[in-house]
Amino acid sequence: MLRLLLALALAGLIGAAPARAWDPASAGRYGGMDLDSLDVGGRALARGSFMVGPGCASTAGAYATDGTQSWEPSCFGVFSAPGQDVRTNLTRGTAAVDPSATPKVPNSKLYAPFMIQARASGALDKEQNGMIINLDVLGGAQSAAGLDNTNTTGQLISVRQRPGPDGEKPPSTWGHNVDIHIAPGSGGVQTWGVEYDINNFNQNCYPGSSCLSSAMYFNGIGGWTNTAWLYSGGGTTQTRHLSVTVANGVVTRTAGESFNRAIYRLKIANVLYRVQYVNPDRVDASVAIPNYASPVAASWDNAMVANGVLFQGENMASDNDLALNTSAYNAITVAGKHHVGLNTASDDARFAVVASEEQKVCLKTFDGCWSFIGGAMQYTNQGQSVLQLVSVANGANGLRATAAGTGFGPLIEPTGGEATIALNLSGKGGGAVQVVSPLSLSAGIAAPGLPTAAGAVRGTLCVDTAGAVYVKTTPGACL
Repeated sequence: MLRLLLALALAGLIGAAPARAWDPASAGRYGGMDLDSLDVGGRALARGSFMVGPGCASTAGAYATDGTQSWEPSCFGVFSAPGQDVRTNLTRGTAAVDPSATPKVPNSKLYAPFMIQARASGALDKEQNGMIINLDVLGGAQSAAGLDNTNTTGQLISVRQRPGPDGEKPPSTWGHNVDIHIAPGSGGVQTWGVEYDINNFNQNCYPGSSCLSSAMYFNGIGGWTNTAWLYSGGGTTQTRHLSVTVANGVVTRTAGESFNRAIYRLKIANVLYRVQYVNPDRVDASVAIPNYASPVAASWDNAMVANGVLFQGENMASDNDLALNTSAYNAITVAGKHHVGLNTASDDARFAVVASEEQKVCLKTFDGCWSFIGGAMQYTNQGQSVLQLVSVANGANGLRATAAGTGFGPLIEPTGGEATIALNLSGKGGGAVQVVSPLSLSAGIAAPGLPTAAGAVRGTLCVDTAGAVYVKTTPGACL
């Protein structure tokens, strides 16, 4: 009898119609084994069983009315299909945001074989999550035998991107993509795209030690180079219109939408200018802008982010906020349209830049360089030493050069703690100390009352035994 019942049951299963695609849009209400929607909660289920979902479509919902066109779903549950048949509309907004548009139907092209759609509520005293994976990793003989012979991953996403049957280029592919939408009116919320927490109770772990603990690790497998990490600010996200006046680089709003800290460029008379935010009614120009005494139409663009990379937190890192230990040709390359390449003005750093001996700071690509070589600070141009500044063990006395206003010449004088300091000028070898006339670039000094020769003022600069400098206007040696 039992065999007969089993046979009949098996025959019923075999004779059943093939399972149709699980299109959640056509999901029915609870009943039987309808797999259009799958709900794993709300009822006590037998082990190994599952239950039909809430009986509504995964695309049920409405567009937000806050101007973002983000989708607000009304059907929640677990949806599953044998193929790419579960359709959803992204809660973070549609691809083309037009506040004036009022779409009639969902327009997302996002499909998947599996989806969890839920709503988290601040009215509940719970930490609500979309999905949690708990993995207890236990040591054993195999893991003790070597470092890399066993591995465990909390979540592994394996994606293969390959051409189509006729060699077609595959679609753009993301291995992991997190989209978060902050709706208007949410206030001062904390929002984090990705958080990595490493809780180390083992020992100090850092590169070069016996262990390694890293919040993020980038690696590549293959014969072609990759970009380890790519940040893209996304450029302009919104353009605002207003009227302004301009006076000596100060742009003042007279009408229209206010400035905010997201501004990064201003357009006046179809010309783009880089500007710096000061307050809602003022920005300062980073470059010259023509003056406009009367209000003129303008527009400004806001950037997507304020900081491309931000490290924040006092004493969070002991040695380096950013450590580069590679053999790349350039450690850091700055390109684009920045106004300042490196800005340490807001930092309490005692030293803005530290370099070792013979390392050069160049102002003309690889020429026009400052360096400290052989005990002297020197400037070189076209490979030749132009200026050397040398200190000695007891270098109490130094040299100061002071500029002068119109009608006066600049001053070169000794500086130091002593009341009387001589100014010493020396030629090399048997070379004489000369003062060159600006008229003929020949030896001489431009001073009233001195004799002239061939139209040039002549004289000899001398130093007496007391160290005083004087001009001798008669032929012969100084002494």
